[in-house]
Amino acid sequence: MKRLLIRSALFAGSYLIIAILLEILTFVCMGLGVLPTYFGLDLAVILIIALIILVIPNAPAQLAIFSFVLVLQIVLSIANEALYSMSGMVFSFSMLNLVSEVTGVVDASFLNWWLIVGAVLLFGGSLAGLIVFTRKYAVPKGTFTRNAVIIMLVAFILAECCAGILYAFTVESFSASESIFTEDRDELSIFYDESELYSEQKFTAKAFCEFGTYGYFVVNIGNTLSGSTYVDEVGSDEIDDYFREGEMSSSVYGEDIYTGAIDGKNVVLIVIESGEWYVINKEYTPTLYAMAEGGIAMTDFHARDKTNCSEALSIMGSYPSVVGLEPANIAGTSIPYTYANILSGEGYTANYFHANTGDYYDRNKVFGSMYGYKYTHFLEDMTMLPGSTDKDGFNDLDKDSNIFRWYMDDITKTDGGPFFTQIMTLTSHGSYKDLYDLGNYPFASTPSAKGEVSTGEMSEEKKERFSEQCLVKGMEEYYELIDRFPQTFVSGTAGIDEDYLMEQERYEEMFLRYKRYQAGIMDLDLGVNMLVKDLESQGKLDDTVFMFYADHSAYYDQMNYLMKGIDPSEFYNTNVYTVPCFIWYGGSMDLKVEAIGLEEYSGINFTASKDLDSALQAGTKIDKFCNTYDVLPTLLHLSGYSYNTRLYHGVSMFSKLESVFVSHESGIFIDDVYFSTIDVYVENGTVWTRYPFTETYETGGFGQYVLDFLYEAADYYSDQTMRDAVLKTDYFSSRDFYGGHDGIQYIEKVS
Repeated sequence: MKRLLIRSALFAGSYLIIAILLEILTFVCMGLGVLPTYFGLDLAVILIIALIILVIPNAPAQLAIFSFVLVLQIVLSIANEALYSMSGMVFSFSMLNLVSEVTGVVDASFLNWWLIVGAVLLFGGSLAGLIVFTRKYAVPKGTFTRNAVIIMLVAFILAECCAGILYAFTVESFSASESIFTEDRDELSIFYDESELYSEQKFTAKAFCEFGTYGYFVVNIGNTLSGSTYVDEVGSDEIDDYFREGEMSSSVYGEDIYTGAIDGKNVVLIVIESGEWYVINKEYTPTLYAMAEGGIAMTDFHARDKTNCSEALSIMGSYPSVVGLEPANIAGTSIPYTYANILSGEGYTANYFHANTGDYYDRNKVFGSMYGYKYTHFLEDMTMLPGSTDKDGFNDLDKDSNIFRWYMDDITKTDGGPFFTQIMTLTSHGSYKDLYDLGNYPFASTPSAKGEVSTGEMSEEKKERFSEQCLVKGMEEYYELIDRFPQTFVSGTAGIDEDYLMEQERYEEMFLRYKRYQAGIMDLDLGVNMLVKDLESQGKLDDTVFMFYADHSAYYDQMNYLMKGIDPSEFYNTNVYTVPCFIWYGGSMDLKVEAIGLEEYSGINFTASKDLDSALQAGTKIDKFCNTYDVLPTLLHLSGYSYNTRLYHGVSMFSKLESVFVSHESGIFIDDVYFSTIDVYVENGTVWTRYPFTETYETGGFGQYVLDFLYEAADYYSDQTMRDAVLKTDYFSSRDFYGGHDGIQYIEKVS
């Protein structure tokens, strides 16, 4: 019996120690300290698992449970560290529906190999030691007697009670943290209430930091399985009251020259995959450069969300935080407030294009019947795209220019009246490894200092081998032209910080990564060039408005940091998330473009004449803080609509107002304040200062400017609760969106 007890205690104790050491390793690698704030939750769950291992009589079964739980912990730790370093978020089991999408684009560059090596050594060493011990310290058969059973069960029950008490005591201690504030919950309680954070986990990274791997995932799994949400109790009457209190945008913005500026015009909305301002330059993307420089550029525009979230923000003005946009959640739901649905009601023909499969983010089930696009085009539909039916994984990207080349008539398709076409680009998606891995096509050398250019032609044999091995095919015509970093950027935007690349000794590496990325944007530029020429030939260019915005920055290979001269540890520096957004209108803006050395690229010499008195004037720069939430309100404002401001989070970029950006990945921010829900970072000049949120708020250390920002952030979550309820209750199936309901006005045409 003694041998049995020793063996079982060793197995249980080994698990306990290794689990805690893995937790410490994870938190240190993630930069979250040593252990979670409420380590008692973590420890209680670890103890419960250790005790289960203790009472199992069979050594192979003990080893199996020991291995399974620790391997799961290691996998979650690796995933959490990678997600946190990339976007400030951690894994949630509600993300399992995105596994197929994520695994298609993630690569080894996101992994922390120190964490992986440390975890493998801890687990492998302990497992090997236990196997050796089991073989050398065999327990004779029949040892598991009644006395042994009684002793182990008593020990198990007592220890489980202690673990349960520890867990309950830790949860009960949450209330103590609220006593530092007033007895009544204030406006910011959503950010400091540990009880709410524990049960609802609105802020996954903060919940993980507070409660640890086991404390966090026990509740996370329960929430995922139950499917319960905090909008379950919100009914239509409560939503009525919410909209009844909303103001109409026309009264908020006041009279202005921009209302209705694009009323009745064709609208082309292009979402630039992983867009950055520095790849919109005169040297390599002259059409996009001319449209941004000679149009209206929002030089302080920000985005930080996955592509599907950013798309939704420009289509419906928000993104569901708890019900999601998966068809199973919103099938048949009425969403009349999307831009496509609103324009369709005015006689527009709404078209959508994306050279990826329609089941990616379930676009084929959402964009048509619910978002309101009459014609949707995905990879499987566009059979004229070269190789559309024979793709080799996600990175075998089809070129965006092929959509414009082969489906030009469908892009401008109309069943009568104007058209609204949205194009989600793809070719500029990361990772940008081809040239870094295979060589600087078509050159033998790479610039290693400012002002240098690529020199020395590659052999034909090497060129052929490159073309066969590269992940993204058919980009050679762009690589032929890119021999140095560009120098001419859109006014008011940051270029490339070449000095920083030199200081980091990554100049040559980042040039090669940049070159692949720039080529992807050049492909889009070629497509836009072809579209402009086609519209001009049809006599439609002066009746067409283009709006471009990026879904997020180029975060692969840390390009969003390094090319801008920002230390990769400074996730709070909001300049990391500054991305392109600009408008060009053919009725009032000229377009002069010199052709570059591409076979199908055309010079453009267009002079506007039809609407020269338009409010949209060439060369305008909007330098106030803008973000993805503002895209739809801006389009509605320009299209001549006044809308209930409770419908959307953002504001028109042409108004004097600004909105707070709340990322669905991580981070809440404006230009000079970033809130991770754990810390607040404030910029003063060029220096960012960190303030621990709870401690600073407790002592009244925040000034009014930061407090106002935090209050707006809290308002976002209150508003989003109601917008989630609108979807969950299918509110507009029983409300007249255009005519209003019981004194509530939702939208009206004012121009």
